[in-house]
Amino acid sequence: MKISTLAMILSLAGLLAGCRSKTPSSPVNFYPESNTVQDWVKSSDTRTFEASHLWEYIDGDAEKYIQAGVVKTLTSDYRFHDKVDATADVYVMAKPEGAKKLYDSEMPADSKSVEVGEAGRIAKGSLTLHQGVYFVRLVSYEDSPEMTKALTDLAGAISSRLSKSGAGK
Repeated sequence: MKISTLAMILSLAGLLAGCRSKTPSSPVNFYPESNTVQDWVKSSDTRTFEASHLWEYIDGDAEKYIQAGVVKTLTSDYRFHDKVDATADVYVMAKPEGAKKLYDSEMPADSKSVEVGEAGRIAKGSLTLHQGVYFVRLVSYEDSPEMTKALTDLAGAISSRLSKSGAGK
């Protein structure tokens, strides 16, 4: 068999494998750039943690995510009005059921529903949502009505980017 024919066969096999995957095969930027969501500035580079290294980011709680089927976690920091810090985490799961399982496991009694993703809720400066294979958590270090709206706006922008990724249905 010629080398070029073998290379073509291997390329097609890789393409077919990528088409069957439920998670994005190429990097997708889930995070809006600075000031694309009113008053939010992206204050860090996005960091990525594969499942085998998730303990480096959430030491002590990583096993819960691994058992739910996390593939990787992306995290980025934001600053609102140049005074309130927030962190946005996107957990990419192997299956949508894993994202919903994580979402269901974190239901504070005082949470309120927000219209973002397939389901979202906010409580005390923390917003969670699930959408397809994604579980998203945003945490601000201030709890106020202004932050509730601001976090919901940021979550909406992230949710829109998740929809455009084409994964997770």
